[in-house]
Amino acid sequence: MPLAASAAKKPRARALTSAQARLVLLSAAAAGGGSRDVAAHAESAIHAGAPPAAVYETLLQSYLFLGFPRAIEALFAARPALDRHGGVPAAAAAVDLDEWRDAGEILCRRVYGRNYDRLVETMRRLSPDLASWMILEGYGKTLSRPHLDPVAREYCVIAILTVTGMWRQLRSHAIGAVSVGGTRAGVREAIRSCAPFAGAAAVRRALRAAGLEAGHARS
Repeated sequence: MPLAASAAKKPRARALTSAQARLVLLSAAAAGGGSRDVAAHAESAIHAGAPPAAVYETLLQSYLFLGFPRAIEALFAARPALDRHGGVPAAAAAVDLDEWRDAGEILCRRVYGRNYDRLVETMRRLSPDLASWMILEGYGKTLSRPHLDPVAREYCVIAILTVTGMWRQLRSHAIGAVSVGGTRAGVREAIRSCAPFAGAAAVRRALRAAGLEAGHARS
């Protein structure tokens, strides 16, 4: 076989690891699928090498973006898999508001970089309460937890925002994923993998919103 023909058939390298890709699908299922989808993708993520604790964290963090009802239902669906593999912690993490606040500010600065101060000021004008909760509860209490690294967390958040059509936040988290060590190729793959739950049109819109296709979507 000619070398050129052989190269043409070579599969494209994946931007996400197998575990990351499965956690992204799990997040998309939590946002737009049913209980069977969540259960299947939770099991698949563990089989792909994602630690059971990372599967638990993936679903736990979804409450920030989907609310308690969907997060609760997702955890109910995944609970058999988590139980089989020891993914549910024995007790809740200790409450430490100062630690959460400090960790939240550090992580939020990593995600938003030079735009951090502008973000905080925008949020304070929008709602001083949400601005405070964003750091304390969002980036501190939830997104700074162990067992799921910031890159994987951002890819999973991107999946949720793609399925739910939150283009303004998607744009920010697409940039944030790269800021914490991810790649634009990883963001693109995370978005495209949401097609079964979001649809092709939403995926195209998400790619534009993330700055990965011509003609960026307006926020």
